[in-house]
Amino acid sequence: MSNWTARPGHRVFLPKTNIAYEILDRNIEKGAGERRAIVWDSGSWTYNQLREEVDAFARGLQQLGVRKDSKILIRSRNSPGSCVAVLAAYRLGAVAVWANSLLTEDDLAYIAENSEARIAITTSDLADVVENLKARGLLDRVVTVDQGAGYDEVKALGGASKFEFEETSAEDPAFMLYSSGTTGRPKGILHAHRWIVTVGDPALIQMEYQPDDVILTPGEFSFMGTFGHAFSFPLYAGSTIVLYTERAAAETIISALDKHCVTIFVSVPTFYRMLLASPQMQKSFKATKLRFAISTGESLGAAIYEKWMAEYGTPLYDIYGVSEVEVLIGNGPANPVKPGSIGKKLVGMKIALMNDRLEEVPVGEPGVLMIHRSDPGLFLGYYRQPERWKNQHRGEWYYTGDVMRLDEDGYYWGAGREDDLFKSRGYFLSPQEIEDAILKHPAVAEAAVVGLPDEALGSKVAAFVVLRGVADEGKFEQELIEFLRSILAPFKLPKSVKIVDALPKNPVGKILRRALRG
Repeated sequence: MSNWTARPGHRVFLPKTNIAYEILDRNIEKGAGERRAIVWDSGSWTYNQLREEVDAFARGLQQLGVRKDSKILIRSRNSPGSCVAVLAAYRLGAVAVWANSLLTEDDLAYIAENSEARIAITTSDLADVVENLKARGLLDRVVTVDQGAGYDEVKALGGASKFEFEETSAEDPAFMLYSSGTTGRPKGILHAHRWIVTVGDPALIQMEYQPDDVILTPGEFSFMGTFGHAFSFPLYAGSTIVLYTERAAAETIISALDKHCVTIFVSVPTFYRMLLASPQMQKSFKATKLRFAISTGESLGAAIYEKWMAEYGTPLYDIYGVSEVEVLIGNGPANPVKPGSIGKKLVGMKIALMNDRLEEVPVGEPGVLMIHRSDPGLFLGYYRQPERWKNQHRGEWYYTGDVMRLDEDGYYWGAGREDDLFKSRGYFLSPQEIEDAILKHPAVAEAAVVGLPDEALGSKVAAFVVLRGVADEGKFEQELIEFLRSILAPFKLPKSVKIVDALPKNPVGKILRRALRG
């Protein structure tokens, strides 16, 4: 069985645990009160100042009727007010419910109903849709948290009395994010206060956040990978986070990295592919002060990693996780990178690769990654959907559906979602392996591979490709096939190649292969 041993004191939480205490008070008690906690274009807060803001906002929320176990819907880009709101929710023992700013009104209505939130936090530019939900009776109150306006009004409601935060159990619910809804309605993924310790401790060992590190992501905190690695874990470590509030564009991101002297950057593979395809951006990016970058959301692959290292030389660490925990496996400063691998298991994580008989597969053989239900980083459940929680388990194991193999050095290699794998000519194929080979072609910027029904083959390998710059599309398909012959076995070669302007992606930039299957 996989090694589950944790370090002494590692992943150990007190019966009474609160995420806001772990992020704010614990760091202040350790002497970090005057260190910058949050920075944005027009200002910043130290840890002392952030605690004052959070306590004042929490007092105001109390006056609005927020109590322990209340649900607070947060629909905002990464703004100072939304950061204060989620930490204030923790203070009160309420549950912060994250919703992506790109969701439609129907999507948001479902989340409001399912979560039972009656108050919403948003910003003025995103308020219309949320106000519509209030008009429909799905919310009682909408609070805008642009600095000034509604934000100051809420703080004023609480007066100047000293705030005593709610004592919470480590098992009490703290926050909830919603899945992307790829298989039916989105699931409300409910996490406990213990999460900050049981997942934060391994993440701090993995990434070695330093007090003088400055972390930035263009991704919203409604996405678990950025909520963990670019918000919660850096603050837990006493580092500084920078809020990027604009729409993601290479020029403005690079400008923000330079302006704020960012040392750790967190994004999805789509951004790194975009940067590699933009020669005019490369000189600017090389001038930044990054210590390393993190890739999350889907597999980065060997081709992009190797191109990145050849062009920039800045370490780029691919990590793997699920929203039901956050990070489980990853690369980081402590271990050399094997290009294409998603890294090593984080210290103490109770995971294994299993077959359909719930037997751990031998080294080198593919299996489905499963998480033992006793792992303290695992979420509490799917809110108000107990059957989906039950169906996601196999005995004592939480079933991720992600297929991978483990090598003799302890590195994991992803093959993709079990439902993305397909059989062609009797062979099970991994889209990720074929995509990685296609991305080695210098004219390819992005690629996605799916299996399409074929009477003779079972499924045929179909590739969808976004080209880098100008190419002769009429000749490219044959050129690519010839290029791949030296990399892939014959049965893995695409039977069709379609050049597209863009690949379908979800709000956080992950490629949606199901949309290509039709």
